[in-house]
Amino acid sequence: MSSIRRPQPGIPRTESDSQPATASTATPSNATITTHRSVNVQKITSVSNQLASSSAAANNANNGRNLSLAQLWSQCASPVAYTSSVATGAMIDLVRKDALDWNEALQGFENALSTTQGQALANMIHSLSNLLISAAEIASGSVKSKVHISKSVFATKNNRHPFITLVSTNSQVETILFAELDRILDHLPDSPQYRIAAFNILSPFLDFCLLDRHERTLIVSSTTVLWISKTLNACIYDEDLRPFVTHLLDYLCSVPTRFPLDRTQPSATLQSSLRTLVDFYCLPSTQLTLDTEYKAEFGGRILMALLSWMVDLRRYGLPTFPLMLTAQALFRNRKGYTAPSLSFNTLWPLLSFLLMNSPTVDEQRVLVSWMHAILTTTEEHVEAMIANLAFLPIFQVMGESQSEDISKKCADILQKLEAIPKTTDATLVGEIGLRETSGVAAMIQTEVAHLRRNWSVSGDDQDTKEEQADAGEMLFSLGDDDTFASLILTTYMFHPDESKRIDAMTRQAQVEEGRLVTLVLFIYVLRVDSSPLVKLHLLQEAIPSLVTSKDEMVTAKVLRTILTLIHGVPNAPSGAKIMNTHMGAVGVRILFLIWKRQPRVWKTLRHVIYNWVESRPRLFKTPLKGEPEYDMEVAVLATIRDICAFDATGYAEVLIPFLANLLGSVELYASSICTIIETMNLTVEAHVVEPRAAWNVLLCHVGEHALKTMHPGMLQEMCVFYGIVGSRSEDTQVYLDLREAVLTNYIQPLLTSEDPEVLAAALKALGCFTAPEIASILPTESPSLYIREKILEANDTLVLDEYSFILEKVVRFELSNMRRGLFKEAGSKKVVDSASGTQELDRLQGVLSVVAGNILQKWQSGDVNPGLRIGYALSSLLCSAVVEKPADGVSEDGSAEAIRARQSYRNVMTAIKDVALTDHLIERISALEGWTALFDNMWAPSDDVQTQTIAEILIADLYKKITDGYVPAHCANAVFAITGLILSLHRHAHPASTVQSSVLAKQLLQNFVRPETVSDVGGSDEVQFAVLVSLSFITPLAAVDEKLVASVLGVFTDSLDDDAVNSNSSSDISSWASFGAGWAFCNLLAGLVGSPTKTAELNAICNDTLLRLLTIFELNKASFALTLGLLMAFPRLSVAITSSASPGNRNGQGSDDAAIIQKIKDMSRQDLERFLVNQQQALSAQILARLLGAPWVLAFSDRTDASPEERQADTGLLDRALLAATGRRDLQSQLVHFTVPFCHMIHTNLDVRNPASSEISLLTGRIHSLVNLIRITPTSAARHTAVIALGSLFGIDWCQGPTVASVGNHGLFSYLTSSTNPTAMASVTNSALSTLTELSGLFISITAGTGAGDTSAATGAVTGAVFATILPSSKVTPNPKSMLMLQDLKAGRLSAMVLGHIACHFQRLGQVDTGKVIGTSSEPKDYARLPVSTSWLRALWDGLWEPLQMGTAQRALKSYAKSLELLLYTVHSLPTPLPAVNWFPLLTQLMTFEPSLMAPAVQMASKHATTSTSLMEFLIMSLSNFKVKEESKANNPDALSAEELFVGEEGLGRILTLGGLPLLVQGEDQALAELDKVRGLDGLAKKVTLPVSRVVDLVEKLFRILFFNADGTIKTEEDPEVEVLQLVFLDTLSRHMRRPRSSAGLNRASRSSSVAQPALSDDVKELLGELRAVMLRVFYQLSFTRFLTGQRVLRRLADLSLMSISHLDAAQLNLSSSVSDQPDAGARVLKEAVGIASLYRAGYLTSQHEGRLTQVAQSALLILSRNDSQEDAHESTNRRLAESAISVLLYAMNADVCERSTTEPVTEAQQCRTNILRLTWLQRILDLLVLLSSQAEVYTNGLTLLLGGAVLLWWEDPAKCISALQTFGFAPVSATSEGHGAVGRVDDAEALLLSMADDHEHQQESGSEAALSMDDNILEDDSFEQWHSRFQQSVSLITANNDHDEVEYRHRAVLDRLSLLLPDIIMAARAGVAVSTAATSGNQIASRLLRMALDAQMSASQRQFLVVLLRRMEELVPHSQTWVLK
Repeated sequence: MSSIRRPQPGIPRTESDSQPATASTATPSNATITTHRSVNVQKITSVSNQLASSSAAANNANNGRNLSLAQLWSQCASPVAYTSSVATGAMIDLVRKDALDWNEALQGFENALSTTQGQALANMIHSLSNLLISAAEIASGSVKSKVHISKSVFATKNNRHPFITLVSTNSQVETILFAELDRILDHLPDSPQYRIAAFNILSPFLDFCLLDRHERTLIVSSTTVLWISKTLNACIYDEDLRPFVTHLLDYLCSVPTRFPLDRTQPSATLQSSLRTLVDFYCLPSTQLTLDTEYKAEFGGRILMALLSWMVDLRRYGLPTFPLMLTAQALFRNRKGYTAPSLSFNTLWPLLSFLLMNSPTVDEQRVLVSWMHAILTTTEEHVEAMIANLAFLPIFQVMGESQSEDISKKCADILQKLEAIPKTTDATLVGEIGLRETSGVAAMIQTEVAHLRRNWSVSGDDQDTKEEQADAGEMLFSLGDDDTFASLILTTYMFHPDESKRIDAMTRQAQVEEGRLVTLVLFIYVLRVDSSPLVKLHLLQEAIPSLVTSKDEMVTAKVLRTILTLIHGVPNAPSGAKIMNTHMGAVGVRILFLIWKRQPRVWKTLRHVIYNWVESRPRLFKTPLKGEPEYDMEVAVLATIRDICAFDATGYAEVLIPFLANLLGSVELYASSICTIIETMNLTVEAHVVEPRAAWNVLLCHVGEHALKTMHPGMLQEMCVFYGIVGSRSEDTQVYLDLREAVLTNYIQPLLTSEDPEVLAAALKALGCFTAPEIASILPTESPSLYIREKILEANDTLVLDEYSFILEKVVRFELSNMRRGLFKEAGSKKVVDSASGTQELDRLQGVLSVVAGNILQKWQSGDVNPGLRIGYALSSLLCSAVVEKPADGVSEDGSAEAIRARQSYRNVMTAIKDVALTDHLIERISALEGWTALFDNMWAPSDDVQTQTIAEILIADLYKKITDGYVPAHCANAVFAITGLILSLHRHAHPASTVQSSVLAKQLLQNFVRPETVSDVGGSDEVQFAVLVSLSFITPLAAVDEKLVASVLGVFTDSLDDDAVNSNSSSDISSWASFGAGWAFCNLLAGLVGSPTKTAELNAICNDTLLRLLTIFELNKASFALTLGLLMAFPRLSVAITSSASPGNRNGQGSDDAAIIQKIKDMSRQDLERFLVNQQQALSAQILARLLGAPWVLAFSDRTDASPEERQADTGLLDRALLAATGRRDLQSQLVHFTVPFCHMIHTNLDVRNPASSEISLLTGRIHSLVNLIRITPTSAARHTAVIALGSLFGIDWCQGPTVASVGNHGLFSYLTSSTNPTAMASVTNSALSTLTELSGLFISITAGTGAGDTSAATGAVTGAVFATILPSSKVTPNPKSMLMLQDLKAGRLSAMVLGHIACHFQRLGQVDTGKVIGTSSEPKDYARLPVSTSWLRALWDGLWEPLQMGTAQRALKSYAKSLELLLYTVHSLPTPLPAVNWFPLLTQLMTFEPSLMAPAVQMASKHATTSTSLMEFLIMSLSNFKVKEESKANNPDALSAEELFVGEEGLGRILTLGGLPLLVQGEDQALAELDKVRGLDGLAKKVTLPVSRVVDLVEKLFRILFFNADGTIKTEEDPEVEVLQLVFLDTLSRHMRRPRSSAGLNRASRSSSVAQPALSDDVKELLGELRAVMLRVFYQLSFTRFLTGQRVLRRLADLSLMSISHLDAAQLNLSSSVSDQPDAGARVLKEAVGIASLYRAGYLTSQHEGRLTQVAQSALLILSRNDSQEDAHESTNRRLAESAISVLLYAMNADVCERSTTEPVTEAQQCRTNILRLTWLQRILDLLVLLSSQAEVYTNGLTLLLGGAVLLWWEDPAKCISALQTFGFAPVSATSEGHGAVGRVDDAEALLLSMADDHEHQQESGSEAALSMDDNILEDDSFEQWHSRFQQSVSLITANNDHDEVEYRHRAVLDRLSLLLPDIIMAARAGVAVSTAATSGNQIASRLLRMALDAQMSASQRQFLVVLLRRMEELVPHSQTWVLK
C-alpha cells in the first residue's frame, strides 16, 4: 500500500534512540547495543520478507507463519525504541503489500497497546495513525484498494475506537494523540473528501472526549474543544475546504444537542462548546466566508441550542446567566456582521418564559433588551396571539425593576403590544414551524402550536368527531409547566371570544404564584377591555379571588383598588366620604367578597357601612330606582344581609344597630325594608337574637306596617319570621303567648289573602307550627271539605304546594297518634245481631268443638271404623282449624327436626295417605277448603320468620312427595296440600304466599301439563284434577305476572279446545280432568276478575275469556263433565264480577261483564223452565249438563240487587224443578244438583233483617225432612244427597271455594244463630247435629238449650261439659230404626266431612275481615275503619278517589292532575308503614284517568311497597307494562320521567330490595329506616318479599325492552332517551349487586379483604347468579358505534357480570388472530378492553392475566395502524373505537392505583405505592413496544398513544407529580417548575365553601345526604370522561379526514413533551434512597428504552427520540453502552 508512509519527523525519541551511531565515538557498551539493534533489525527484516514472499492462502494454513507474526508483534512491543519502530514499520509494510489483513493489523495493534509503554507506545500510536490514514483514503476514494475494512471498526458501540482506550487508560498520551490527529487530517490537506472521511473516523473519539462524564475524560474535553477550534481556524479561508468546514460546524452544533443533562450543576464542557460555537460564528472570517443561507441556519442552530439549554437549566433551578451572556455575544453591532435569528413564533415564547420569574437583575436587563430589540426590528408578521405571551413577565419586571432604562423599554414593549391587532380567524397565520429540539424548549414549542390550533376551534372540525370533548383546561394549556401555562392564560385574556377571556381570567386567578403581578394584569385588562361582562367578572370574581388569608400584600393592593371605586379618588384615607356612584355600589359588593376571603378587612368594610348609614339621613329625598344613591342603598343593605348569612354569630351584634338606626330615622323603600327583615330573620335563625327580642324591638312595628300596607314583599319576609317562631319550642308562657299572638293576629288574617304568593308564604309559616295549632285555625273543620276546597279545587300551584305541606303535617300527626290496632289489616271481633244470637252461637261452637275434637282424636289415634277413616281424614283437615291453637313461634324450637316432630306436621303427612275424594262430587269441590284449614293454626302469628321456616320445610317435604309419589291419590293430595298451605299463608297475609304461588304454578306447568314431561302418575285423572284446581286458585295470587297468567290460561283454553274436538255423548262424569277443567276454569277467571292487581291488559283477557265462555254455552257442544264443571263454578265468577265493580268502574268494561253474566243466568233459568214444560223429554248429555248446572247458577250466583219478588220466583222455580226431577228415575242419581241449590237458596233467603215466617218454616221443615230422610230412606243416593243438603241449610256455600272469614252480602252467615227464637231453633239444630254425629259413628249427647257456665267457644272441655257429652261406646245401645242408616258407610264418611265443614264454618262465623275471597288482596279496600269527621288520612284517601267518582261532564270542567299529583306526593312523604289498605285499584284507575300521574304514583308506591302487597303488585304491574316513550320529559324537562323512575331506585330498585338485594351504598333505605324507627311498627307491618323468579323475569323483560328491538336484534340506532334509560337501569342494578369501589389508596388485595361482607342467603345467591347470567348474555350480544355511550353501558355490564377471565373468554371476541381484518374489529377490541379493565380493577385477575391488558392494547394498535388509502366511515369507526380502547386500558392501569376523589389526604406510603405500580405498567408498555419495534407505524402509534398517554396523563396533575418527586426524595429547586392544578383546586375548594354562605344552614342539613346519594357509576363516568377528554386533547391521533400533517404534528407534540416528562419521572424515582423498588423500576424502564435504541430495525428518527430520552437520564445507562448517547 503506497499510501502508508514511514514515520514522520517530530516524534519523540527515547534516550537510546538518540545515541550516536559512529564507531569512532562508540564505547564498548555502546557497540554492544549497536550490534544488538542491528541484529534485531536484520531479524525483523528477514521475518518481514519471508511473510511478504509467501501467499496469504498458504501462510494462513502454515503454523510457521503464525509463529513469525507472533515474533514480529513481540518486537513491536520491544522496550528498545528503535526495534519497536522498525517492527511497527514492517507491519505497516506487510499491510501495504496485502500480506497482512488491515483488520488483523488493527486488532494486533489494539492488543499490543495494553502492554506497551514509553517510546514503543508512541511508535504504536504512530502506526495506528497510518492505519487510520489508509482507512480514510479508502473511504474518501483517494486510493483504490481491495482491502475490506469492517463497519464496526470505528463504530461508537462499545467505545471501539482505539484512541478511546488510550485516552481512558493513559493520561500521558493526550499530546501524542492530538498531534496524530493533526497528521491524519493533514495527510491530504487539499482534499475535502479525505478530510471529511478522516474526521468521521475520528468523530467517535471526539464524541467520547466531549460527551463522556468520567473525570479523566473531562480533562481532555478542553483540549478537544481547542483542537476543533484550531482546525476550523486553519481551514476557514480555504475555499476548497468549504465542505469540510461545513461538516465540522455541523458536528460542533450537534454536540450541545447530544450533551447529557446534569441536574445538579451546569457542565463546563457544554458551556465551553457553546462558547466555541459562538466565538467562531462571530469571527470576521466566518462572517465573510460562509454563504448567507448556511450562516443563517448555523446561527439559528447555535441560538436554539443556547435557548434550549437555558430553559432546561431554568427548569431545574440552575444558573442560566453564563449562557445568556454567551448568547448576548452573538448580537454584535459590527459592519458586515449578521446576527443569528429565529422566527418570532419560536423566539418570543422562549424569551417570555425566561423573563418570567427571572432570578437576577442582570438577566432581566438582558432579556428585556433582547425582547425590545426583537419587537422593534422584526420584519415578520407578528401575531398578537404570540406576542401577548409577554404581558405577564413584562408587568412583573415593571413592578420589580428599579432601572429607569428597563422600565422604559418595558413600557415601550407594552405600547407596541397594544398596537398589534388582535388575532382573529381571519388574521391567523399558517402552521407554526417546529424546530428540532428537546426538553423544555420542545414543550414550549408544543404549547405554542397547541395555542395556535386551539385559538379558534371551527365547528366543521368538531362536527366530524363522535363526541365533543369538553376542552376545559386543555383548551388553554397542555399543563406541562405552570409558568408557561400562565403565559398561555395571559394571551387568552385578549382572545376575541368573551367567554374564553373570562375563563382564562378565572383560571389565572387560581394560580398561587405571582398573584401580585396577576393583579396588575387584571387591572390592565380592566382598562383596555371594552366588554362590560368582562369588566364585571374582573371586579366581582377574578380580582377578589386573588385575596387570600396568607398574602397580606396582595390583599392590600386589591383593597386599595376597590376603595378607589368606593371613594371616587385613589388612596383615600380611612373614613373618607363615600361617593354615591354606581361603581361605588359595585365596590361595596366587591369589598364584601374580599372580606369573605380575608377577614382582616372587616374594619374597612365596617367603616364603609357605618359611613353610609351616617350619611343616609342627609339625603333630602328618598332616591329613585336607578339613581346612584339607590344602588348604594341596595348594595349596603344586601352586604349587611350577606354578612349575617355568612357569619351572623360574629358580626350581627355590630350590624343590628345600623338597621335599627335606619328603620327609626329614614324613610326606606319597601324593598329595603324587606332586606332588613331578611337580615333579622338570618340573625334569629343563627340564634344570635331570640325571636321574642327581635319581635319586641324591631319586627312588631314592621309586622304592623306590613299588615297595614299589605305589601307582598314585606308580608312574605314577615311570614318567614312567623315560621321561625313556630318552629322554635320554648316552654315559657311568654313565648307561648307570642306563638298564639303570631298565629291568631298575623298568620290567620293572611289565610284569606287573594295574593297567591302572600297566601303561600302564610301557609308555609303555618306549617311550622304544631298540628293541633294548625287545626285550630284552618278555615274548615272537616278534613274532607278541606281537601276538596283547598286542594282539589285550587287553581294556583304555588298555593297548592303549601296546602299539601299543611296536609302532610296533620296526617303525620294523626299517624303518630293512631292506635296500633288500626295499622293491622283488620280487627278481630264477633259480630252478631243480638244477645240471643250470641248465646246460640256460643252453644253451637261449643257443641261443634267437642264434635271436631272427637273426630280429630279418633283419626289421629286410629280408633275409627276402617270404612269411615277416609271421611274422618277429610273431616280432620277442617277440624284441626277448630281444635288446634296457633303455634307460639317464640317459645317453640324452630329447627327442622322440632317442626317435623310436631303433631300438626304428622297430621299433614298422614292425611296425604288417608284422604280420598272418591265418595261424592261435593267432596271434590270442597276438598281444597279442608287442606287450607289444616294449615291455619300451624303458623306463628307474631313471628313471620318462624312461619317462613315452617312453610319452607313443609313445602320442601311436600314437593318430594309429589316427585317421588307412585300412587296417584297421594300425589294429588300432596298437590292439594301445597295449594292449601299457600292459600293459608295468603289468608294470614304472609308475603311468602305470593312467592310460593308463582313457584308452584311454574312447577305444575312444567311437570304436569306438558305431555313430554308428564309421568304415568302425573297423567292420571286424579292428579290432573288436582293440578287444574291448584292452578285455578294460586294463579290469581300472582296476577301481576302476566306471563304466568297467560301460560295458565293457555292450559285451560287448550283443554276447552280438546274437549270440543273429543267430546262424547256420555251423561256421566267419565273424566274428572274434564270436569276439573271446567270447574277450575271458572274459579280461575273469578280469581283474576277479583284480583286487586288487575291491569288493563288482564281485564281485557278476562273479558275475552268471558265472551268465550258465553260462546261455549251458546254452542252447547262441550262434554257433559266440562259443562257441568263450568256451571257449578259459575256462581263464584258471578260474585267476583259483581264485587269487583268499584264506584269508578260502573260503566264501560264492568257493564259488559255484568251483561254476559246476566245472559248466562237467563239461559240457565230458561233451561229449567223448558224442563218443567216438558218433564219427560229425552235429555242429551249437553242438555242434561246444562239442566243440572242451572240450579247452581240460580242459587249460588250473586243476588245482591235481587228484589224479594225475584228471590221468591227463583225459589219457586227450583222447588218445582226438584219435584220434577224426583219424579224421573233417570235423574235419581243427580238429585244432589237440585236439592243442594234449593236448600242453599232457602237459607240465603233468610239473610235479611226481618225474614217472613213462611221462609223460616220452610227452613225448619226442610231440616226435619232431611233428617227423617237420612234415618229411614232405604236409598243410599238419597241419604247422601240429604247429608250434603243439610250442610247447605247450616250455611255452607259449596261453590265459594277456600274463603277467609267475612261479613256482608257475600260473607259467612247462618240463620241458625240469628233466629229471633233461639230455643225453637236449637231443637232443630240439635236434631240435625245428632243425626249427623250418629251417622258418622260418634257417640255424643247434645244438651238442648243454653247452659250456665263459661260461654266462650274456645274452651272445649268446659263448654263440652255444658253443651255436649262424649258417651263411651260400651254404654250406647243402637236404635233398631237407625241400623239401616249406620250400615251406610259412605253416608257416614260424607256425614263426617259435613260435620267438619259445619264446625269450621261456625268457628269463623261472625269474625270481621275484608269481605274478599282467596285470590285477592288481604288488605282492606278502604279506610272506612277511620272516623270520617276527624281522620285526615281517610280524607286524603277519599280525595284521591273523588275525581274518579265524578261524572264525565264534571271532570271536564277542571284539570285535577296537579291536585292529585300533590296528594300522591303527600302520601309519599308520610312515614312508613301506613295503615293497611288496598292501593292497587285506586292507582290503576288514576293512571287511566291521568297518565301524567305515573311518576308520583311510582314514587309513592316505591316508598311504601315494603309493607304493602298492593303497592308491590302495582310496581310489578307498572314495570311489566314498561315501554320507552318519546318526549317523556316534555312537560318538565328538569324532572325525572316516569320511565327513569321505573328503571331507577323507585321502580326496579324497590323490586330488587323486595327480592332480597338491598341498596349497597353508603347509608340505608329510607323506607326501611322509617319502618324500624316509627313507634316499633316493624312488628305490626309485615315486610313484603318477592320470589327470585319474578325478579329475574322483570329484569329480563327490561333488558329486552331497553337493549333489543322487537325482532330480537340488538339496538344500534342512536336514541339519547333510550341511552339514558339504559344507564339508569344498569346503575340501579349496580347499586344493589355490587358495593361501590373503595378509594384507590388501597391496593386490590387489601381492598377486597378490608370490608367484611355479610353472608348471603341461598335465595340471594341464586338471584345474583341468575341476574349475572342475564347480563352476561347481553354483554356478549351488545354492539355499538358510539364510544362514550357504549363504554358506559359496557363497563356497567362488565362490572356486574364478569367475575373471571373465563367469562370474558366466553364472549369469543377472537382478538388473537387477524384482528385487524375483522369488519367489527373496533367494537370487538373495545369490548375486550372494557371487560379486561373491569376484571383488573375489580381484582379478579392474577399477575399472569394482567398481561392481557397489553395484549388488547396490541390488538388496538394493529387496528389503528391499518393503512387504507381510501378510508370509509366504517373503517373510521373501527380506528376511533380502537384508539378509545387504548384510552380505556390506560385509565384502568391508572385507575386502580391513582388517588381518587376522597376527603382524606393521600399518605406518603400510598403515593409511593401508586408511583411504583405506575412504573411497573410503564415497564409492561415498553415490553410491548420492544415487540412492536419491527413494525414502524404500529410502534410509532404505540409510542404516542400508550407510552405518551401513560406518562402525560398519569403524571399530568402537577400537584401529584411534585408530590411524587418529593416522595422519592427529589424536589425541584424551582417552585414553579410544575403546573398550577393543585393551587387551582385549593382555591376552588375555598371559593366553594365561601359561596355556600348564603344558605349555609341548608347546606349543612343536606350535605350529608348529597354525599350519601352520590352514585359510584356517575363518579366513574365523570372521571373517565374527563380522562378521555384529556386523552383526546393530549395524544389522540384520530383527525378529521385522516389529515396526515395533523397526525404528524400530534406525534411530534407528544414525543416532545414525553422527552421532557419521562426522564424527570424516572430520575425522581431513581433519586429515592429509601424506595428501592421505585429505583429498580426506574432502572428497568431505562433498560427497556436502551434495548429499543439498540434495535437494528429501529428507524433513525425513532432511535433519535429514544437517545434524547436516555441523554436526560444518563446515570441509568451503563458506561459500556454510553456510546448510544453520542
